This record gives sequence, structure tokens and C-alpha cells, in this order.
Amino acid sequence: MSIEVNHLSYTYDRGTAQAVSALRDISFRIDDGEYVGIMGHTGCGKSTLIQLIAGLIPPSSGQILFDGTDIWDRKYDRTHLRSSVGIVFQQPEFQLFETTVEKDVAFSLKHSGLERKAVCARVRHALELMGFDYDTVQSESPLALSGGEKRRIAIAGVLAAEPRVLIFDEPIAGLDPRRREEFLALTDRLHREGVTILIVSHNADALAEHAGRILVLDSGKLIADASPAEIAATLPGCEGEIHRIARILRERDLLPEASIVSREVLADAIADALKGGM
Repeated sequence: MSIEVNHLSYTYDRGTAQAVSALRDISFRIDDGEYVGIMGHTGCGKSTLIQLIAGLIPPSSGQILFDGTDIWDRKYDRTHLRSSVGIVFQQPEFQLFETTVEKDVAFSLKHSGLERKAVCARVRHALELMGFDYDTVQSESPLALSGGEKRRIAIAGVLAAEPRVLIFDEPIAGLDPRRREEFLALTDRLHREGVTILIVSHNADALAEHAGRILVLDSGKLIADASPAEIAATLPGCEGEIHRIARILRERDLLPEASIVSREVLADAIADALKGGM
């Protein structure tokens, strides 16, 4: 499912004295199966952008096209959009409301037309993807689980719908290192299976290791759309720890001029430099 954003703008409280321009004339394209990160300072318009892409709010101007069709065209089937695009907001655990885990995860399939057996299979698969044992957790109250478990249940509810596009808003904020790596490994797996991944995050290192390209917003404008290495080289404020260490070592002629995008690659490069008499 390709996504085209053409001259997109959005203004809160448009036409009033309190009007605030959140996005201004943004254009880009995301091809089917890409893994894209979205960065920018707080208040730059990231959350507004993903709500627009998910079809939750209409743009003030401009277009959002899925597979070449404007999602706000009167003839567009919005049930297709809801089944094709999944979005996980910040602190998704606060979205839980059903009496059991199974019911909560199955809620996204309520109007899917699937038979109960198929619904149960999807719920089981989604819970197992998130590291749960279905038989153990299915009858538990989601509200009685830990904060981290609630977050994983909420994400399982989105995965159960098997969307072609998955959008995450700061999904790794507040996670410990192990849970963060587990979640990012899951996004990599889904990406390999053909799902388009969009992730809003302040974690430059995570995006550098996992995203194929990064969109950078500033004051409602798209100021960069490039690979993680290019973003780190041209926008110092978006440089993660990995790129920063690699840059310092290269400046001192201790590393070759190769792109370093992961801890593993950086560690190997340092080991090679040591072997060469660094």
C-alpha cells in the first residue's frame, strides 16, 4: 500500500483567534513495505501527521492518497482504510477497556465478518507475537496487568487486524532496554513480512538501526527526508549516540569513512581498527 502526501497542511481551530498551524505544505511518498522513522522536537507536528495519515482527522488542505486514491474522496471506502491501517498511540495501555484480554484484543475484529474460529486464531497469534502465552492470559483482566503488559496487549489488539500499514507514536518511550529491543525486533519481523512501518520516535539510535529512511519535521514543515546516515551527517540535532561516536572516531582517523548505523557495526569497526594498530 503506497502512501502519497501532497501539499498537506493542518490548522487547529481554523477560522478562530486561537488558530494554530500544525503542518504546512508537506509532501512525500512512502512505498509499500518501507520502514520509515519520523523525528522532530516536541510540538513540531509529528502526532498530527500520523493522525492525518491514519484518516482520523481531515486535512485543512492537501491530499493523502493510498494506492493512488484520496482517502477523503466521498467515494472512498473508509472501512478499507480502517482494516488496512493500524495506529498505536502513546501510552496505548490507557485504551484498554474490555473485561478480558481476549475480548480486548478481538475488539478490532468486531466488524471484520470473520468466523469466531478465525478471530480466535488471530487473537492467539497477536498475543504470541507480543510474548504472551494465550492459554494463560486470555481470561485475565487487562486492567490487572502491569504497565508494560498493558502496552503489549494494546499493541496485540492492533496486530490482530493484520493491517498493511502500522503506525506507532513513541512506542519505545519508557521501555527498559530489553523490552525496547524486543519491540524493535518485532517491527523488523513485521517489516520482513511486508508490512509498512511508520514510527515516531525521539530515539535517533533506534531509528538509525531499524528505519530505511527518516522524515524530520520542524515547526510544522518537513525539513529532511533521507537515510539515517544522511540525516545524521546533515542535521546534528538528529544525530544519535552511535553516529556521534563514529563521527568522532572518523575525525581522528580511527575509523574508515564508512556508514555506521548499528552498535554491532560500530563494535566490528572498532575491533578492525584495533587489529590494524589503532
